[in-house]
This record gives sequence, C-alpha cells and structure tokens, in this order.
Amino acid sequence: MLLDLSGTLASLLCTFYLIRLSRIAWILGLTANLINGWLYWHKGIYADTVLEVFYLVSTAYGWLKWQQSPAANRREIRSLSCNQWLMAGLAFVSLYVLIVIGLKHFTSTTVADLDALTTALSLIAQVLMCHKVLESWLLWLVTDSVYAYLYWLKDLPFHVLLMIVYTGMALTGYGIWIRQQRMLQPSDPVETALPYNG
Repeated sequence: MLLDLSGTLASLLCTFYLIRLSRIAWILGLTANLINGWLYWHKGIYADTVLEVFYLVSTAYGWLKWQQSPAANRREIRSLSCNQWLMAGLAFVSLYVLIVIGLKHFTSTTVADLDALTTALSLIAQVLMCHKVLESWLLWLVTDSVYAYLYWLKDLPFHVLLMIVYTGMALTGYGIWIRQQRMLQPSDPVETALPYNG
C-alpha cells in the first residue's frame, strides 16, 4: 500500500510539471519509474514492469532533449503530420501484437490484452511527449482510462485514483499546450522532428 501511494504521488507530480513544460518533471519521473517498476513486478503486471525500464531510459532522453532546446524554443509545441499519425498507428499495432504474444507465451499474466494495450499506447505517447508533441496528451487520455480499469482488476486503489486524475490532467495538458502552441508558432507539423525512420 505504501509503494502504491508513493508511486502515485511521484507520478502525479511528474505529470503536473510536464503540463507546465518544466524539466523537473523528468527527475520526478525517474523516482516514479523505480517505485512503480518494483510494484508492478510484484503484482504480476509484467509488461508494465518492462515499460518502467523503458521509462527510465526515455526519462533521461526527455530531460536531455528538453535541456538541449535553445532557450527561445523550450516552450515550443509540435503537432503530428498525417504521415506521422500513420506511422505512429502502425508502430502501435506492431507493438501491441508483439507484446500480447510475448505475455501469453512467456508469462502467467491474467491480463495480457489490457497489459499489452496500455503498454503499446504508453510507449508511443512517451516518445511523443519527449518531443513535445501536442497529441501525446490525447494518447495519454485513452491510455489512462484503460489503465484505471486494469489497476482496478489488480487491486491497486491508489493507482486507480491516479489514472482518474491523470485523465483530467491529460485534458488540461492538451488545453494548455494547444494554447502555448498557438501563442508561439503557427500550426506546422515537423516531419523531421521525430525519429520514426531511425
């Protein structure tokens, strides 16, 4: 119960600072990754455990990416082009299928489909968040809703509450980021901004 609460608070603070476009978010995220990874392993949510390892790497990457931005561009928000949406969709389907197969064949999980769905969505959303892509918040909105149900099934009440709050924060984050985008730049999908082709 203490780990559930601690991971929830660290995750909540991380998201709060992401909304504010603050690099502090990534440091708080590291703490949340370590706590939640341990918790998920003991609850048998194996894909989420692996996801937390990915988050450790992406947290460091996100902090460096946001740190390296020129001062004038640190609050710049990008949008996905149609081609990037298509590539993100294909990446999601591929990840989902691979994760489901892995979970069903190599673990004893009872929630393979939900675990794979949330993990695949989270991977895509996290990469987009590292690049300050507006639509990452929409993916988090869907992901958090599914997570609330998954954590309810796994008897993690604080994490259920966290996902409900996250859903509201995702809507808030989208609203704040879109206003920020409109203030600082025209709508201009950046084809080369995301490392989709290696």
